[in-house]
Amino acid sequence: MAENKYRVLITGELKEGASADEVRSRLARLFKTTAEKIDGLLKRSNVVIKKNTDLETAKKYVRAIESAGAACRIEPPASSAEAPAEAAAEENRQASTAEAEEPTESTEPRVVPIHLINKEEDRFSPQTVEKIAGSSNGLNLNLPELSDIPYNQINALTAYSVAETNSLMLFIHSQTQPLACQIENIAYPDFPIKQLAKPIASFRNFLYFLCRKNPNLFLEETTFDFLSGNQLQALDETKVEKLATNMGRLIESGEMAAQA
Repeated sequence: MAENKYRVLITGELKEGASADEVRSRLARLFKTTAEKIDGLLKRSNVVIKKNTDLETAKKYVRAIESAGAACRIEPPASSAEAPAEAAAEENRQASTAEAEEPTESTEPRVVPIHLINKEEDRFSPQTVEKIAGSSNGLNLNLPELSDIPYNQINALTAYSVAETNSLMLFIHSQTQPLACQIENIAYPDFPIKQLAKPIASFRNFLYFLCRKNPNLFLEETTFDFLSGNQLQALDETKVEKLATNMGRLIESGEMAAQA
């Protein structure tokens, strides 16, 4: 069928301001290959990386690839009922709509790997937030001491799964203890994001939204991979504590900024 014949092509160009080394590294992680193979791909023009696919899947490829810093495009199927120029115009309109949901290169988050090497510390133990709602200038966390948090006060974030329960962890400026909330307790209608049937898809759009609102926040590496289409990292409670501690210590020491 025509709707299953879209193709996704990498043009060989980088998004404005993107670093070639970073793009190679991110695409290598995304496609589970080597940076050398990605380098060869980027030296060619209009390489087809996905064919005979539906439009929604093609858009997912575009979002993931452009988030990594590479330029790509969707090639629409030929249709006897639609002139090629009209099909291209419609596809450009659809692509523009999809891009509006994702961060541009100028708002791409700073990605850092977190290694669970340090023993967990109580001062970094995540504080549970029952609900995250929207406020006039940021997030309403419904906590007496931390009610409204401006977007620019979010220092870093990570997302993960424990026993099939998906959660978001936020690190706030001048707040040692991170805040954790289950993703089903985020009030997505409070934010100008696309609402989707699957909660995990709405959550992904919410993370993109946070990246757009605060281009200086740090994104833990596996969470960036989640935005690129992978599943959330699965942890147990001990590893969540280690994750919080290692991220907290990296922020506290100033090494996180040095790694970005």
